[in-house]
Amino acid sequence: MENKLQEEIELMAKSIKTDNYPMSIGELANLYQEGDLNINPIYQRMFRWDITQQSALIESILLNIPIPPIYVYQNEKGKWNLIDGQQRLSTIFKFMGILKDYSSETDEEEDELITEPEPLTRTKFLPSLEGKYWDDENKNMSLTDVQRRYIKRAKILIIIIDKSSDEFAQFEMFQRLNTGGSHLSPQEIRNCILVMKNESVYKIMKELSEYSAFRKAVPISEKDTEEQGYLELVTKYLVLRHSNLNVSDSENYNNFLTDEILELINLENVDFDKEIALFKRTFDLLFETMDENAFKRYDKEKSRSSGAVLVGAYEAIIPGLTDNIEYYAENKQKLCCKINAIYEQEDYIAATKRGIRPVSRLKKLVCFSRENFGIGK
Repeated sequence: MENKLQEEIELMAKSIKTDNYPMSIGELANLYQEGDLNINPIYQRMFRWDITQQSALIESILLNIPIPPIYVYQNEKGKWNLIDGQQRLSTIFKFMGILKDYSSETDEEEDELITEPEPLTRTKFLPSLEGKYWDDENKNMSLTDVQRRYIKRAKILIIIIDKSSDEFAQFEMFQRLNTGGSHLSPQEIRNCILVMKNESVYKIMKELSEYSAFRKAVPISEKDTEEQGYLELVTKYLVLRHSNLNVSDSENYNNFLTDEILELINLENVDFDKEIALFKRTFDLLFETMDENAFKRYDKEKSRSSGAVLVGAYEAIIPGLTDNIEYYAENKQKLCCKINAIYEQEDYIAATKRGIRPVSRLKKLVCFSRENFGIGK
């Protein structure tokens, strides 16, 4: 057993090639402006630090408080793609007035657009940072030349994952680095990994997540929407339809979704043209039949649905319905009855009771769904 473990350690250690050295903020800014350091536009749209957090970082730099390392992946052309440190670098570049603006959904002339700098706010140790810009005609609102030089000369440790590393380095490393004290939601992390792996598939999924009937049929909260909840539901839709569910019940739920969606992309066994059409047809049908109540608990005594969208209901409906979409498109009343009745089904109740692990629940509900919505059932 010990020898086997050592073999595994040595094998994986060889697959990750890293280097590291300190680099000044001025050097990093030059690399960014010249296009040699890439903060992917998808990541940029996830810049979520507020001005208090941004000001605290600038304070740390001015006070020579160490900044956590920045991780980059060096591609075949020698350019660096950011893996971890997006909030920090975006804050610094925004304050310096060089951060490219990727807030629009179009990619035209994005290099010419710059994010509007914000004045800093007072911090614990430097209250006079209040209202300060990197450079401003009003000297009372501007850092001095000396202060700007100090920031540009401050150094951050750069850890470089080399192109000779295998795919573990770029995808798995990103996930592990960003599941610690990160402010990103699990789906936002998943989005970045999807972009690294196959940006065209990510764009298809994003387009589906914005489909009008889908959003109307699955009304989630504003907070969940901001944290990419609709994209997570699209991810889950694909996993529910295509996964062989060959995974332990105790597997971490978010890791499971990430591993499964990446495997689907790797295998290239999903016809996305057909998948887009089926997705839209499914949610057109659900919204037409159930309005916004398809995934809300139905109360038989009150003859109505209410409450929030239920994860279990989504998992219990999508696999069986999509497998039999032709039948239910012609039998909408039966679909309505089937959906409303699931909450009284013993298998559904057993799968969704308190204490059931999320992956175990999903596996049970996929089986239930295909059985329950099967034609002739």
